[in-house]
Amino acid sequence: MDRRACLVALVAACASIEAWAQAATGARRRIGVLAPSTRAREEVTLQPFFERMRQLGWVEGTNVDYDRVYGDDETRNLSRLAIDLVARKPDLIFAPPSPAAVAARTATRTIPIVFATGTDPVGIGLVASLAKPGGNVTGVLSVADSLTPKLIQMLHEVLPNAKRLGFLSEPNDPRARIDLAALRKPASALGLSVVVADVANPSALGLAVSRLADEKVDAVVTSTALLFNLRDTLLQLTNARRLPVTGHRAEMADAGAIFTYGAALPDQMREAAAIVDKVLRGATPADLPVQQPTKFELVVNVKAASLLGIKIPQGLLLRADRVIE
Repeated sequence: MDRRACLVALVAACASIEAWAQAATGARRRIGVLAPSTRAREEVTLQPFFERMRQLGWVEGTNVDYDRVYGDDETRNLSRLAIDLVARKPDLIFAPPSPAAVAARTATRTIPIVFATGTDPVGIGLVASLAKPGGNVTGVLSVADSLTPKLIQMLHEVLPNAKRLGFLSEPNDPRARIDLAALRKPASALGLSVVVADVANPSALGLAVSRLADEKVDAVVTSTALLFNLRDTLLQLTNARRLPVTGHRAEMADAGAIFTYGAALPDQMREAAAIVDKVLRGATPADLPVQQPTKFELVVNVKAASLLGIKIPQGLLLRADRVIE
């Protein structure tokens, strides 16, 4: 009986493997990729997603095709691009940040949509709840609650005498609204006034940084997808004005922010790929819970701080997951 049971188990396992292979190598699937930035920037940002898709058995040109479109850092382009994507009838739309996901959801209520860096998907109407999305959208959160209050507390450790805080906002990104609301109370408690400057597109960035400098802010906080994509230009402008910057992504610290705190973007991209894989194999977004990050990383750029004449407290360095010397 034991031998027979082993044979039955082996046959079942082989059948399972065969079914998986058929799912991965059957009719070629088409994924629309609605990316808000430029082709060059998105090739870097989305690389972990495509790598994970290959690991899961989806090989471009063999069993999956990607229909990539790029917003070129103009959020207003996303609605048109989403409509065009939907017209080409992909099997799924991958729309990483919230503005892209909102544009995709506006364009279709039937094609599955997966996001990778969502912010308040319930509040902005993408899903009914995190546990049971209930529609054609699911994905991965960047944060369950805003991390801006924690950023402000750490910034106070670094710059205890700061009085004015600059906040670079993006009017079409829900995260900007959420983070701005979340920072006002802790900023006030620390005696910080908040100066807001909007950046709706790349051409507005220089003027926004100049305004914050003219307002004599002591530091700048930012969190949106657009400003993440413009990080190299942003840090060049703020460094020229000797304005320290903090934000939510480690890539910002790599570009010259004095420190950052948030979920690892590559991890979120890989998790989103796992959700896409499930949908392509038959799962429905309505039944796939929105995933939340479990790990947040503090990255401190000592070199960037030193160039601005700022000394990072030892306590913050000891808590850092990575220090850039």
